[in-house]
Amino acid sequence: EKLDSLMRIRPELIHNVSIVVADEIHLIHDGGRGPTMEVNLARLRHWRPSVQIIALSASVGNPEELAQWLDAELITSDWRPVTLEMSTMVEGCIEARKRISAAEEMDGKGLLLPPPRQLAGPKSAPTWCALLDTVEADGQMIVFVATRRSAQSEARKLAKRLHKYLEREDPERLQGLAALAEKISHESDSSMGDVLITSIRGGVSFHHAGLTAKQRKLVESGFKRGLIAAIIATPTLAAGINLPARRVLLRDLKRWDGGMSQWLSVMEVQQMLGRAGRPRYDTLGEAWLLCKGSSPLEEADLVAERYIKGKPEKVISKLAADPPMRVHLLSGIATGGLNSRQAIRSFFASTFLGHTQPRQVLQERIDNMLVWLVEEGFIIRTGVDEKLAEEFEKLAESEAAEEYATDDSVGGKDWDDEVPVWVTSAKSTTGVDLQSGHTSNADPSGSVDSTGSAADAVTATKEVGGRRTSAHGQPHLGFRRADDLELNLPIQVKTVDEPAMTYQATGFGNRASQLYIDPLSAATLRTGLRRAIRRIGRREEGQEVTNFGLVFLAASTPDFVGFWAKDSERDALHMKGSAEEEGILDEIILEDRYLGTVKSSWVLEMWSEETVSRDIERKLGITPGDLRHRIELMEWLLYSARELVDIDDIFLEEHRPLITELMQTIDVLRNRIRHGCRADLLNLVTMKNVGRARARTLQEFGVRTPKDLLELSERDLERLSSLRGWGPILVERIIENVRQVLGKTAIQTKKSRDDDQPLPGERVD
Repeated sequence: EKLDSLMRIRPELIHNVSIVVADEIHLIHDGGRGPTMEVNLARLRHWRPSVQIIALSASVGNPEELAQWLDAELITSDWRPVTLEMSTMVEGCIEARKRISAAEEMDGKGLLLPPPRQLAGPKSAPTWCALLDTVEADGQMIVFVATRRSAQSEARKLAKRLHKYLEREDPERLQGLAALAEKISHESDSSMGDVLITSIRGGVSFHHAGLTAKQRKLVESGFKRGLIAAIIATPTLAAGINLPARRVLLRDLKRWDGGMSQWLSVMEVQQMLGRAGRPRYDTLGEAWLLCKGSSPLEEADLVAERYIKGKPEKVISKLAADPPMRVHLLSGIATGGLNSRQAIRSFFASTFLGHTQPRQVLQERIDNMLVWLVEEGFIIRTGVDEKLAEEFEKLAESEAAEEYATDDSVGGKDWDDEVPVWVTSAKSTTGVDLQSGHTSNADPSGSVDSTGSAADAVTATKEVGGRRTSAHGQPHLGFRRADDLELNLPIQVKTVDEPAMTYQATGFGNRASQLYIDPLSAATLRTGLRRAIRRIGRREEGQEVTNFGLVFLAASTPDFVGFWAKDSERDALHMKGSAEEEGILDEIILEDRYLGTVKSSWVLEMWSEETVSRDIERKLGITPGDLRHRIELMEWLLYSARELVDIDDIFLEEHRPLITELMQTIDVLRNRIRHGCRADLLNLVTMKNVGRARARTLQEFGVRTPKDLLELSERDLERLSSLRGWGPILVERIIENVRQVLGKTAIQTKKSRDDDQPLPGERVD
């Protein structure tokens, strides 16, 4: 994302790049970040054809295809810095299935595998057996489970057992764990945080997106220091945990997805298995797959074939989805130099999507998206490039058009604008042949005039009784000619721009691209913000612009990750939505999405009204980490809303005061959500080391601005220092920071200005 942003804002910095290392290239398969990685690589190759790209991955099912796309040499290796032993675990019995290493100890077929061994401990508690074996070997372990709830539950149970073990075997370690738990307690204000603290006291922690960044950092630090013996994590965070351990256990190989329990992908499992083994610390990393069910021995063989010996899934481009296609198409026009339909097609043909998808299908998606961007005012058509149009005209007239079109250096590669999409699929139909030619020139035997040009429509022909007949004349493929249909229906002719048509981003489109926002999000915000300005202008009762309405608008965009409404919350959410209905600026038809947006807006409203995290969690089940993620998203979207309403040119200059008023309202709301406080604390929470709780305490001492803090009496400062969570050192540090800031401000205000000096003859008051 940082590279993408850099190439949008300062593309000239890329001109000196000669080598690019693309680690984890399989992330192209990811629907979230994959399209950005794919477009980044395509853009680098587009701008710097001579750049050397080194793509790395440990789990790709189609490396040959990726290498072909990148014009790269494929190099495969089984070497690992630490030997990896992959095993199945059945009722406490560990059976090694495969080893991967750079070692020379070979038996002619591969590395020697150890015999099966039985772990000590109860078979009914396999994760405890694995942890006990790991701790006794002075190691650490990562356990992957299917859900967050399972992670917390497993961590709590393992910590209870391990605490008893450490009381006997290593009481000093418990002291270090207690100190770590005490430190984390200062960063926890939720029931989930209570579970985390209890688990850490027993030497086990869970790790998922519900934790705050500070909690995750402390947990990871405790693991690296060797205090925490095991981390219980979810598969979705496997790629995000950069914490190798001597041993990895996959407790759950299935998860609930799409309304049913499904196996995890091979790619995902192999990424988790690869976490075993710490370079420079371990000579052997062990990865165990727990096999359960009614026939665990049979399942163990199936699991080994699927995940240990099996091949990862193919990497598939996710760029064709509407959101990334919108984002990167607008970005290409606004900042990527793609100013013609031909240039756009040429660029997207160079992506992995263009490499793997039929050309006609990709062209149709691009054309549809171009029409939408024009209709929504993100780009405008700037006319046909005459020089480029002449090239295409010559191309159409040339008998060697097909050969010419395949030459990338010309830039006009094979535009089949008149070929229907079904023709692409028909090419694979047995007995069907596709060739260029005029149907009108076909003789009775079915032969085609060889003088047909490249601009002629493609004709589908089929062998019938020894002669070839055209599908355009007879519907052999199940199609009828449109002009044969006698239906009184309105016909909408889809217009396709000429290949030489050029485009330019509007001011609104440019700003949306710079803000890194989905164009659909920008369009949604624009519609709602226009409604808000009209409300401010009319000032009618019941039509006020509310904070909830603005948050709801931003939360309804595709860029916001909303919360899911539980069945038990639906009635309360309906009531909240009804109470705020007059202030809502966007319309959502689907009930589930509507209630999810109400819930998201309500959570952020509670946060900005200084509701503590524990109460938000109790009422709506939102953990601190999830809340923090939504706060950051909302802050970004509200900033984007402010910038977009400022550049929207639909209103007249006389409406400027209304726009300014709305921008000020958004600014205050954005800062309230950022700091989680009411408006009266915004002057105080900007001070270093002062959050909303300390700011509220300062207000109780009569402090309304940073300057007021400097005027507190010695007695008040002593009282403040004696409060829990403050202390003399902290108070002095806050005061010193305020003095530095106010001192700089005072110096700046005393600086003279040249434009304050009077002109010759000017009267001086």
